[in-house]
Amino acid sequence: MNGQEIRNKIDENNSRIREMLDNFILNSVIQDLLAENEKLRDQCQHSFKDGVCEYCDAFEEYVNGN
Repeated sequence: MNGQEIRNKIDENNSRIREMLDNFILNSVIQDLLAENEKLRDQCQHSFKDGVCEYCDAFEEYVNGN
């Protein structure tokens, strides 16, 4: 996936998570979506702006180990 595809999928997952959290329920679907976001971050080619990747929301300090 390219950066914009990762950005779109993470946004979609986060939107679904917010909708589900409105019901105050942490369930396996939310856990699965969060896990998918982490996998997407792992394959992201990162483009950082102000210390945050514009595609996957990863923090530059964690990605670069600083």
